[in-house]
Amino acid sequence: MNSFISFHWLSTWGVIKAAGLTSYLLIWASIVLGAFSYGATVPVKVRKILLPTHQFAGWLGFIFGLLHGAVLMIDTYQPFLLSEILIPFTAEYKPVATGFGTLALYMIVAILISSDMIKKLGKKVWRSVHLFSYPLFFFSLIHGLGDGSDSGKTWAFQIYAWSLIIFVAIVLYRVYIEKKVSRKPVGVKKNA
Repeated sequence: MNSFISFHWLSTWGVIKAAGLTSYLLIWASIVLGAFSYGATVPVKVRKILLPTHQFAGWLGFIFGLLHGAVLMIDTYQPFLLSEILIPFTAEYKPVATGFGTLALYMIVAILISSDMIKKLGKKVWRSVHLFSYPLFFFSLIHGLGDGSDSGKTWAFQIYAWSLIIFVAIVLYRVYIEKKVSRKPVGVKKNA
């Protein structure tokens, strides 16, 4: 716990780690909140709170992810080239885990752009692109576990483990609710 609070978080490497973990947690929170921002089981008053929080967390997660990648390029210990950050699986250091981080970046960009263009794209296309949120979470998790220098520490492992457990529970709940709503008898309106 003492190393978690120390000043090494103010170093370049510390900013990289803090920005990466913050991005992961914000993306996770956005996906979890997004799963409850829509659907028939969520009261409209609650949706009015969840939806903007979901969107804000997604944008913040993206911004912290950009900070994470940008600071990697100026780090003196393990510097990355721009091409290693932008082209999946080409990094010299842990190419597979880094590649999943790059794919996660592209997924969140597609999700954010489609959300801003929902009126032009239509809800069907937007919803299809938004489904990338689920692999986005797993790719971010793989990136963090495989590339994160703190992922072997108990506190970090617990963050990853609990976020995964909660994510899976919420996805299962969402699938259950969607199936339950779609099985309503003819003539019963579905709430959007």
